[in-house]
Amino acid sequence: MKLPLLLLAALLPLGLQAQTPSDIHYETVHSTQYQLQYRVPAGWDQLRQTTDSTIALTYLSPARDLVVYIGQLRGAADRLTPDQALYQLTEQFGVPVNKQFATAYNGIPFLETTGMGTRDGLPMRYDALAARHRGHVLLICVSGSPDAFLTHEPVVQHMLHSLTPYKPRRATGK
Repeated sequence: MKLPLLLLAALLPLGLQAQTPSDIHYETVHSTQYQLQYRVPAGWDQLRQTTDSTIALTYLSPARDLVVYIGQLRGAADRLTPDQALYQLTEQFGVPVNKQFATAYNGIPFLETTGMGTRDGLPMRYDALAARHRGHVLLICVSGSPDAFLTHEPVVQHMLHSLTPYKPRRATGK
């Protein structure tokens, strides 16, 4: 009886390890509206949202413990600078503006900020990015519990590093 329990106890940590990006099937999203393409894990729920100031796609992990928001400002909000947009986004999390730093993914220059806040009284970690991309302000925000962030870190990095400017396919006529 002790041997099966010891074996089970020894194998349990293997089952709790985060999946690597190569273990996960991804789907490519081609967004002509955002002029962006990127990869998301297959099986993550997707929610389309439109408000007077944003058009967004939100992706939810299967356990609903991590949210990836990819949006574009519109209307009067589209006049914001990426810096202003990041400031307003972090205000939604009830946190002071953290230091912003410049980064780029496949030629798209972003301002990025990371930090901790609370949502519904629970601790939450976030990573928020903003860019002026092809005439519009693009916002990306990843948020979840600190544990979920750690678990999904390889997936999030894969998604961020897959961000590329959208290149429509040209029709070939012969």
